[in-house]
Amino acid sequence: MTQEYKRHQSFPLRICPSIRAQASDLAHLDGISLNHFISLAIAEKIVRMERTNTKEVPAPQRVDPERPRLVFKKLT
Repeated sequence: MTQEYKRHQSFPLRICPSIRAQASDLAHLDGISLNHFISLAIAEKIVRMERTNTKEVPAPQRVDPERPRLVFKKLT
């Protein structure tokens, strides 16, 4: 598989509407696309898991505590 093919590959993602709305709002506040926001969130999760697995220092805290937080609700 070529690098060009991998770069344009899509990945369908099913998330509940409330999480999508919150992510979209936060992405808009940052001035980035929802796709970029989700990519950054995945990258941050990977870094946190790698740090946990290697017993490094914990992930840094939120830079701006005034910004809204994502609230995950269990779907019923």
